[in-house]
Amino acid sequence: MKLVPIYLDHFAMREMITKVNEDPTIKINSIRDFNKYIEKGLQINSIRDIDPREAIKITASGSNAYTVQIAYEVRTPALQNVDLLVHFDETHIVRPIK
Repeated sequence: MKLVPIYLDHFAMREMITKVNEDPTIKINSIRDFNKYIEKGLQINSIRDIDPREAIKITASGSNAYTVQIAYEVRTPALQNVDLLVHFDETHIVRPIK
C-alpha cells in the first residue's frame, strides 16, 4: 500500500508530459515554457515529493521537438530498518501541437 501513492504521482507526471503531444491548448514555445508548465502541473496535482529541477531534464531535439527524461528515486520506510526504493527512468519525445 505504501507504493500506490508513489506510482500514482509518477503516472500523473507522465500523463502531464505526454499530454503536450495531444492537446493544442497547451502552448510550449521554449524549454522555459515547458519547465513552467511542468511546475504548474506538479502543483495542481499536489505532487510535492518530486523536485522537477532534479527529476526532469528537458532538451531541445530539432525544430519543435523536445526530449524529456524523467529520472528519480523515491524511498519510503516499510518496516523499522527496511526501506522501499522505487527507481524511475524513462525518456519521452514531445512534439507540441501548434
